Amino acid sequence: METKSNIKYIYSPGSLMIEKEGKPLGGFIGDIAERKFQELLGTGANITFGKMNKSVKISKLRSLWIKQGIDDQRSVILEQYGVTSTAELNENQLDELIQKFTQDKNFVSAETRHYRSIILKLLTEIGIYDNKGNWERVNQYMMNPKIAGKLLYQLSVEEMKELQKKLRSIKTKQYLQIDERKRLELSN
Repeated sequence: METKSNIKYIYSPGSLMIEKEGKPLGGFIGDIAERKFQELLGTGANITFGKMNKSVKISKLRSLWIKQGIDDQRSVILEQYGVTSTAELNENQLDELIQKFTQDKNFVSAETRHYRSIILKLLTEIGIYDNKGNWERVNQYMMNPKIAGKLLYQLSVEEMKELQKKLRSIKTKQYLQIDERKRLELSN
């Protein structure tokens, strides 16, 4: 599918319309529309959401969270909006969250990869990431507002630099506690 900037895709559940320079070119309906929409999500295409009622938006958001394995973290995500349920979000907040969780995660700069690598190394050293792909534990830790309040792929380079400082501090405190325990064991 062509994903140039002058092509716009308008998605509504069960349909995907294509416009070029404001003129309709056609589209897809049914399962084909859903399949094409999923293909477009990773391409960086200009996708807008057509008329969806609130319940459809909630379903879309929850399916994105489930697909990304973070549905169990929804209370932390919703806390930022001052609500406890997706049903309490207004339509603008739902649109914002849908957009946030459909961003293209495939293209990553070398600098971003570098800092993600540092973060994962630090998370391994403090016992959060075990190099076996246990992202559930990492996601839960990252979503803690005192740590980052976001998932790793959502952090900017600047946010990762700040997180790196926090994690190094946590690691240092862990080593100090271990040293103190060893000192106490030897002196008793």
